[in-house]
Amino acid sequence: MICIFILSSIPSVRPPDLGLNYEDKIAHVLEYTILGALLMRGGLLRHPASVRLFFTVFIIGTLYGASDELHQRFVPNRFASPWDALADMIGILLGMILFRVWKKCHTKPEP
Repeated sequence: MICIFILSSIPSVRPPDLGLNYEDKIAHVLEYTILGALLMRGGLLRHPASVRLFFTVFIIGTLYGASDELHQRFVPNRFASPWDALADMIGILLGMILFRVWKKCHTKPEP
């Protein structure tokens, strides 16, 4: 979260030009995918996987994404976008799903 905040504080940060139209949205999805996976991992250290954990991680990640967009309104040459917030939300969900799949694949079955 600190890394996202720092990157959001830089007035002229731009993702690399890959020749696509949506580099910015891809960057949002990638960074929030990592955040979603890390939030899941942190949550599993204290709580077993449950609907409550998924809901809590989703809400925390989504609220952080929204607060980051609000923060960007006050940074010169940056702006807040509901589309960026949606990309953040998609990234959180993707990170949660990918972490859950990874965890299932790397958990030894009980005898």
